[in-house]
Amino acid sequence: MSADHLIGAVPAAVMSKLLSTFAEPMAKTLRELSAANVAVVNLEYDGEVLPVSGFGHLIPSFEDNVTLGIVYDSLAFPEHNRQGASSTRLTVMIGGAWFESGLGDPDSVSKEKLLSLASESVATQLGVKEKPCRAIVNLNKRCIPQYTLGHWKRIDHLFSYIRQNSLPLSLIGASYEGVSVNDCIYNAKKSVQRLMGG
Repeated sequence: MSADHLIGAVPAAVMSKLLSTFAEPMAKTLRELSAANVAVVNLEYDGEVLPVSGFGHLIPSFEDNVTLGIVYDSLAFPEHNRQGASSTRLTVMIGGAWFESGLGDPDSVSKEKLLSLASESVATQLGVKEKPCRAIVNLNKRCIPQYTLGHWKRIDHLFSYIRQNSLPLSLIGASYEGVSVNDCIYNAKKSVQRLMGG
């Protein structure tokens, strides 16, 4: 494939594998950008079991070093509720920067353990003791970029390398200049505007 310009929207670890040997200094810097593992456990309970209303809640790391937060899906996104009998849907996020220290190697953590942790968190934090009628467990490896000390220097090095070598490459996405969806959209728009001469 031939192209005038490449916009790289893949995570830094993936981009580091795509670069040719001529860009090894850049690939090395990309490999230095870290990302955390997060398990996402979706739970559904028969009936309306939540004692509170709202979008959800986050958990301070000093209270629980494994559970990040719980989204009250059936309240936040009622249009996705099942038809007929009422139910409560929750999403429990586990891990993040503390995944390995709290749970160990992500390749050896069972889905059963993650489901058990999610159910315990819901019981402890929300008082929901019922067993879920449905559960889906997904482990997302290296999915949330971590802006560790020196991140901005590494990013500056990447963009300087691209400019100094006149590479027809733009890097966008959560690995670089902001992890929120808004940041990703804003930075993608800026990259396209630069390409268009704006």
